[in-house]
Amino acid sequence: MGKRTMRGLLLFPVLLILLAVTIIYTIRIGSADIPAREVSGILRDRLFQGGRELEAGVWEMAHVQIVWNIRLPRVLFAVLCGAGLSICGAAMQALVLNPIADPYILGISSGASAGAAWALLMPLPFFAGQYQTTAAAFLGALISASAVYIMAKAAGGGRLQPTPLLLAGTAVNAVMSAVTSFLIYLAKSPESIAAVYNWQMGSIAAAQWKTLSLPFAGTLAGMTIFTCSGKKFNMIMMGDEDAAAMGLNVKAFRSVMFLVCSVVVASFVSVTGIIGFVGLVVPHVVRIAAGTSDNRLVIPASALSGGIYLAWADALARSAFGAAELPLGIVTAFAGAPFFLYLMIRKGYGRRME
Repeated sequence: MGKRTMRGLLLFPVLLILLAVTIIYTIRIGSADIPAREVSGILRDRLFQGGRELEAGVWEMAHVQIVWNIRLPRVLFAVLCGAGLSICGAAMQALVLNPIADPYILGISSGASAGAAWALLMPLPFFAGQYQTTAAAFLGALISASAVYIMAKAAGGGRLQPTPLLLAGTAVNAVMSAVTSFLIYLAKSPESIAAVYNWQMGSIAAAQWKTLSLPFAGTLAGMTIFTCSGKKFNMIMMGDEDAAAMGLNVKAFRSVMFLVCSVVVASFVSVTGIIGFVGLVVPHVVRIAAGTSDNRLVIPASALSGGIYLAWADALARSAFGAAELPLGIVTAFAGAPFFLYLMIRKGYGRRME
């Protein structure tokens, strides 16, 4: 086992500890300041003791309600969303050999946003509630991913080149944003219009226990599929010709992985709105920390790191301005946009991911 592989494996226990600490400490952040020791005690009591300490009067009922029914679902949603965006970013950077690829930059998030806006402003005659929004978001994400892929290959002479891919993503982003704006223009209800405007800026304020099932299923499925396909992602990063020579059906693999990315992104964008740059920043930080680009390590480590990152970003969003909550998408944009510019300057458009 090489030193880099050992270094990457040692990263996992560190990330798991950081994730546990993050969940406890971000739960305590809010208008009602609850000590970390009390948060961990309430969680232990609810998870392993069936609420015996609550019944004995050890914990205040108000604090239990805040920790268990309000803040814990929100923190878990942030962890799932961060993990999902990060694994999709890592997968897409390998698939298209582009270090600045992620669901936001390549238009998948905007497509999902446009589809979800359609369902929110002009309800469809099938499905209901969150399932309708998620189905519409998935369709929008799939359309965007397909459009970017087709346009980039056509502009690159049948190859996926970094510059045409970035330009195609920019174009699709603009079109899908225009679609969302047009839907808002056609909408009749001021309440729905305000909801979509707020939703476009990205937030997980609507997180509840009942909204966790779809993001959990989507993120778990995506992480399982991507991690099990880590060796194939490594083959793709060697170039299409080399991957094909090693027996990989490159076109089919890319198509399936883009489909999985669309499913994962749609599973939470339909609830959170657009949260950008997470899938761009986190995989690069993981590669630096792990000392390797081996996707068998990078993808699961990105899931843990993305969950930690977005949980803290959401804690900042809901605490920086007191009672007024800053949209989460603004926080991630402030952090991610400079990193995006740094990567463009350092690596250049035409260079392959190292």
